[in-house]
Amino acid sequence: MLTKFDFKNLLIKTNRLTIRPYQITDVDDIYEVVKEPSFYDFIPESPPSIKQVEGIVKWSIDCNEKNTLENILKLNLGIVHKDENCLIGYCGLGPFDLDTSKIELYYGIRKDFRGRGLATEAALSLIDFGFDTLNLNEIVTTVFPQNISSVKVLEKIGMKRQYSIVSPPDDFKEFDGMDFYSIHKM
Repeated sequence: MLTKFDFKNLLIKTNRLTIRPYQITDVDDIYEVVKEPSFYDFIPESPPSIKQVEGIVKWSIDCNEKNTLENILKLNLGIVHKDENCLIGYCGLGPFDLDTSKIELYYGIRKDFRGRGLATEAALSLIDFGFDTLNLNEIVTTVFPQNISSVKVLEKIGMKRQYSIVSPPDDFKEFDGMDFYSIHKM
């Protein structure tokens, strides 16, 4: 039996952040985050166009209509800074590409808000949500070891490096050289 949960109106509040599902009005703000030249330094994809961001936002909204506590298609969330009252990044949980039975954590923060502990605050709140509300036993992620800032975030939130990904399947070559991290429910 699939348990109903209102993912469309999900609100996670921290000291400095409100984390909530994407809204169609977020397209321009999300595009501002991902179009920064350095944003994709450690993401093995090309920066999306504004049209692609619009498609991602619409798809994310649709996923929230279909997500259940037992089956997360994708949970893309906007990170809003409370004091600034603006969207400063995104975070989320979704099936891990290399093993869709696992749930992956991801996040990205606008350059002018980095270095303030906001990614750590957002990621930690998603770990709590994943364990407490979604009843997950494990959350995983991958990161290039050269991405020192992200590695520090993962360590601060209690994730542990398990291994380096070497020679992944052809469909997932972009993961080659990444480190795999995980955290388990206590």
